[in-house]
Amino acid sequence: MKKEIFYDEEEQQGMEEVILSHDSQAMLYRVPWEVARDLESYCGSFSAEWVWHGPEKEKFLKEIGPGQQVAAYGAPDFIDYLNRWVFPKRPCRLVKMLNFYGYDIPPEYQETPHYNF
Repeated sequence: MKKEIFYDEEEQQGMEEVILSHDSQAMLYRVPWEVARDLESYCGSFSAEWVWHGPEKEKFLKEIGPGQQVAAYGAPDFIDYLNRWVFPKRPCRLVKMLNFYGYDIPPEYQETPHYNF
């Protein structure tokens, strides 16, 4: 049986908080619980597969020389990927900007799953 997801203005059931950053100010998002509990895998798959081989790869890949490309992306791109391609019926949302950077997590957020792109 499929788990029903209900939304209200105060809380999205079936959603959990994560901290995302990309060498910038950290952001607290609510994402589907599956993502929060396996954040490293979801972010790794996005970074290693989707960015380089997905249908929107041109958005991320930049030519830096003959036959050489780099990928430029960050946390908002990951959230867009989740919202449009993985969980379109369970959209993630930004809760708030945090007053620290992704590599300097204060004690009150140590238990929150986090990923720095």
